[in-house]
Amino acid sequence: MAMKFSADEIFEMAIQAESNAYKMYNDLAEKHKDLSVSSELKKLAQMEKDHEEIFIEMRREIPEDMRNAVYDTDNQAALYLQSIADSEIAEGSPEVAARMTDAESFEDILKLAIDLEKGAILFYLGIRDMVPARFGKDKIEKIIREEQGHIISLSKRLKEISG
Repeated sequence: MAMKFSADEIFEMAIQAESNAYKMYNDLAEKHKDLSVSSELKKLAQMEKDHEEIFIEMRREIPEDMRNAVYDTDNQAALYLQSIADSEIAEGSPEVAARMTDAESFEDILKLAIDLEKGAILFYLGIRDMVPARFGKDKIEKIIREEQGHIISLSKRLKEISG
């Protein structure tokens, strides 16, 4: 059965992914006993919250008559997004957060965060391919660049603490 996503549904997926990521990092921050780790996790949570707000605004800007338009006519992007969503590690996945305790080292958390950011980039590349330019493709590209920046920052931080 073919999956088709409307513009509204695409943005809803993005909003939910960012909301889940915010909750995951925030929950981990509250769980972690090391205050410096908790502080760094709260920064990650805020970055995800900022992305959620961008997608909420983009969704609001969709003209009412275009909300249910489907742009993935060959179904390739939908299949791609579904495969990313079904993957074991997805940014903000409740399963990932549930497995975490306060025992993980900051190094372990950074490695996980890098993997999650990579998955987020793959997800947003799929969304970018489904969103027409007039609905904010440039904003999705900006978020992809920000996610890439997160990987760079996280990797630098990982090198700092790894020695």
